[in-house]
Amino acid sequence: MTNTRLLALVLGTAAMVAAPATSVFAYPPQEREHQAGKEYHFRQEDSAKLREHYKDLAHVDKAHREQYRTGYVAGGHLPDDWKKHLRPVPASVIHELPPIPAGCAIGYIDGYCVVYVPGTLEIVDVIDLS
Repeated sequence: MTNTRLLALVLGTAAMVAAPATSVFAYPPQEREHQAGKEYHFRQEDSAKLREHYKDLAHVDKAHREQYRTGYVAGGHLPDDWKKHLRPVPASVIHELPPIPAGCAIGYIDGYCVVYVPGTLEIVDVIDLS
């Protein structure tokens, strides 16, 4: 009976110690950050700064834009083919914007400037530059 109690004590202690450790790693880092909540809001004056940099709005892939236009909203997700269409926003422009939340990225796609979470591709905020 003593061996059974000792085994139960060891297994119970191991379970209590392991439970918090496994719950921390139950989600990948991007998901943990996402669960903490990301918030970003473009300002009105950001639109003019971004438009000035992206003067080539005539070169927007209008078919792709039209296909995904309802998806480019805060809380939405970037399309599956986002890598072909997304261009990074230059650091010189990023410095003129409000600070981007940690773990987020900012890019230009189909006439929109989006702040998104790279791990989940969720859009945190979006501004239409067309």
